[in-house]
Amino acid sequence: MRRGRSMVNRCNLCKENEESADHILIHCGKKRELWTLLLSSFGVVWVFPALVRNLLLEWKIKGLGKKRSAVWRLVPICLFWCIWGEQN
Repeated sequence: MRRGRSMVNRCNLCKENEESADHILIHCGKKRELWTLLLSSFGVVWVFPALVRNLLLEWKIKGLGKKRSAVWRLVPICLFWCIWGEQN
């Protein structure tokens, strides 16, 4: 641990980075495992942007079919809800 940095504002899971919404929801290594599992079930490889806002703006994939497309649109919100609930 670096000097002068307290553990108060650290991610509960990785203890590596500051606890920000972007880190908690998409960049923490533990949460990234969830994302990878979820995305692989759709056959998608994703390069995550730096910000949650950008992820939501870019979350469109053409050609999934009507039913899969409806589920796909809900994926980030559902995962965010679960992660946020576990954090708090």
